[in-house]
Amino acid sequence: MGLAMKQLIVTGAKQAEFEDVQAPRCDADGVLVQARVTAISTGTELRVFRAIPVDDEGRYLHERVPFVLPAENGYSMVGDVIETGPEVEGVSVGDRVFLPAAHRQVAAMAASQVTPLPESVPDDEAVLLSILEVAHRALRDGEPPPGGNVVIVGQGVIGLSALAYCVAFGLRTAVVDLEPTRLEIARQMGADLAVSPADDDCQGQVLDLFDSEGADVAFEAGSNWTTIRTAMELTRTDGRVVIVSRHTLQPDFNPFGQGFLGKRLSLVTTYGYPPGGSRWDQRASVALTVDLLARGRLPVRPMLTHRFAWHELPEVYARLDQGDRTIVGAVLDWSHDNP
Repeated sequence: MGLAMKQLIVTGAKQAEFEDVQAPRCDADGVLVQARVTAISTGTELRVFRAIPVDDEGRYLHERVPFVLPAENGYSMVGDVIETGPEVEGVSVGDRVFLPAAHRQVAAMAASQVTPLPESVPDDEAVLLSILEVAHRALRDGEPPPGGNVVIVGQGVIGLSALAYCVAFGLRTAVVDLEPTRLEIARQMGADLAVSPADDDCQGQVLDLFDSEGADVAFEAGSNWTTIRTAMELTRTDGRVVIVSRHTLQPDFNPFGQGFLGKRLSLVTTYGYPPGGSRWDQRASVALTVDLLARGRLPVRPMLTHRFAWHELPEVYARLDQGDRTIVGAVLDWSHDNP
């Protein structure tokens, strides 16, 4: 296209800025999409903003992405298709789509990676699709039984997304978080119990909800070892603990010591989709989430706490880095003119 556009880059630890770059070219099997909104995945993007690698050796920025700065950040966009390649079928100019793109004004993507959106799903809910899918995959890896008891430790965007599916699927659910604002959001979304781990009777309240038993499945979405320990403590004997969040610190307790080994817990990590053709591969999983959103079955609206102009993103990162936990579901509006 030859046109200039804005793109967010992380240039170093706690340094982010927008730069002017040339808009990308459209591949034969791809599309170009002009952003309407992008969403902030607060946990992952804050780690990248802080320039923290995912491995001890400092080689990787993401699971399979080498640690190289400057780097783009983000993976959630809703926008309008402005160009398609000659080999593309099923997506047309003017379509509104979701795509796992970084914070940028125009994104190029293979047509197979974009998801057309029904009119009934608003932009600010649709842009959560990748974030929601992290939790959706975790729930399927956790395999909670029908009518089962679930506890979610950590109520950031991933933990709240897991709660949304639990409510949609009719599971009895307790959530645990230190931040009162996030606990109130969880209540609005339909949690049966929302409690702080600082409460003296936190464990007792969870056990009361679960008929004096622990959770069948616990989901840890707090990115620290304290939340893993809490999840293990609140899970019943022979239960399952699913580690949803990325961990970059070493454990500060013995997860196989007294009080844990005898519970015969299964600790499960979750990441990505099963191979294509599996019952809940990426295609089927995303299609279900879009359908649930379209029918109003996923109660995600309360988790949308902030809307910013795109150029405010570096300041938002700084607020997150300084510990502002009131920012949960944050959407960037790309309709604003340059500052």
